[in-house]
Amino acid sequence: MANPLLFIIDDEPEYCSDLALILSHRFEVNMAYEGPGALEYLKNNQPDIILLDVNLGEGRMSGLEILEHIRATDNAPPVIMLSGQQDLETVVQAIKIGAFHYVSKPADLPQLLNLVEMALSYRANSRALQAHRDEVERLTGSFVAGDPTTMQMLEQIDKVAATDATVLVTGESGSGKEMVARRIHDHSLVKGGPFVGINCGAVPAEIIESEMFGHARGAFTGADRKRMGKFEMANGGTLFLDEIGDSPLPFQIKLLRVLGERTFSRLGENESIRVNTRIVAATSKDLELAITKGEFRSELYYRLNIYRIHLLPLRERLGDILPLAETFLKEAAVRFRKEIHGFSPAVQQQMARHPWPGNVRQLRNEVERSVLICSGPMISLGDIFQSGMVGQTANGQEEYDEAKARITEQWQREFITEKLTLTQGNVTEAAKKSGMPRPSFQRIMKNLGLDPEGFKSQ
Repeated sequence: MANPLLFIIDDEPEYCSDLALILSHRFEVNMAYEGPGALEYLKNNQPDIILLDVNLGEGRMSGLEILEHIRATDNAPPVIMLSGQQDLETVVQAIKIGAFHYVSKPADLPQLLNLVEMALSYRANSRALQAHRDEVERLTGSFVAGDPTTMQMLEQIDKVAATDATVLVTGESGSGKEMVARRIHDHSLVKGGPFVGINCGAVPAEIIESEMFGHARGAFTGADRKRMGKFEMANGGTLFLDEIGDSPLPFQIKLLRVLGERTFSRLGENESIRVNTRIVAATSKDLELAITKGEFRSELYYRLNIYRIHLLPLRERLGDILPLAETFLKEAAVRFRKEIHGFSPAVQQQMARHPWPGNVRQLRNEVERSVLICSGPMISLGDIFQSGMVGQTANGQEEYDEAKARITEQWQREFITEKLTLTQGNVTEAAKKSGMPRPSFQRIMKNLGLDPEGFKSQ
């Protein structure tokens, strides 16, 4: 693994060189001697930590000014200020701006190394926390529904959420089981606590116990520090065990005991930790069948299946498709900075016909992709269903060639109409905007029975 990148900004080249030499065994070190050069370097590089001199020479940009520039950037690294003078006012100002700490020059080496290690640990923890927040946010957005069956399920969710019962959520992969779990948490007695999720099928068997229960320093090779597990993180809140059906059997045995006693020990420790955690589990597997095959422990199944909520696949919740698609469209339009305000009628019809084998996850991906390539104010058939999805109906009865011809004509009509509208019936300009030769544009326009005169302003 590469050493952390340390960046020194100081107007004394000799001091920089000496410091770099001393620290080179632990860090990759780069240097700058004045503000503009330092800021130019930071445009293209992301150091893990910065040592910044307060005074870079008379008439030059000061360390505090550079610090303000650094702190204004996204994911700014921690900055330790250096100064040859003990100026309390400057220290206070630097800390207010966002400096991690302040060291007098010449720096006491053990003190400096200790501060640098503390800053690196702080940065690693901040990144891990942000990654965790991002993942929870991705999993948890508000539950969007429009289908009567889903509305009934929400009533069911809200009733069980008000209890402390363990809930098992079943349904196809990508159908939105994580959103059900979040809904339960948001309406539960522990809604003020954390919501922590773990995909039991995605974590390798050899580390899943460490991920779930944490470990002590030295518990195994590579365990260089004590670590809190998901169970402990979720204390006072909800623990979401996603894809529990794919968890390894040895882990299931330990989980069964922890669910019964609500106590556990970190790997490498004997001390028992007691937690008060609401459990919501989810699976896309048939657990009853898995039990008969010896792939899932029946005792754990009965412990988790106190109350079951089954989430229908998206193809059986047609009323949810458009509300979900519109929600994903709004989110993607903001993220990609696009002015897009909806779906054409033809797209809405095709969405309702499509079986969505990948469920809500597939719908989200398809909408996000369409927003990326859309160049107009509305998603048309030319923007969506570009990944081999057209030509199917919910019953699979429509022939591919027939569907292809129908969808192609719909798309061409929308596309040509949009370009003629933008150019007020100017065929030459419309062809340019479409990227097509004028004769090809005219031929398609004629086949569709479109008259450019009808698009000219009166």
